Amino acid sequence: MKRSSLLFLSCVMSAALAGCGEDRRPRAPSSNVSGKQSASQPAKTVSWFIEHRDELQATMTACRDNPGALAKTPDCVNASAARDKIMVQEMKDALK
Repeated sequence: MKRSSLLFLSCVMSAALAGCGEDRRPRAPSSNVSGKQSASQPAKTVSWFIEHRDELQATMTACRDNPGALAKTPDCVNASAARDKIMVQEMKDALK
């Protein structure tokens, strides 16, 4: 049982790290993801999303609803990274 849990955890961590390569494509300007951010405000950080779970959920919903336009925006990238960190931490806590 413990071996299969460790295998599952390593697969999830590998999948999360698979997208960590350098992106050489030009980035589009940041757009309004959740309808609450103006163009002049900086993107929210991963730690901010971890502390504000409701906003994380709203941002992830908006990003999934329009991935063509929003998937590579800073808020979507940071929200996705925060979701991955939360998931890994919850799995680590479950294995204790």
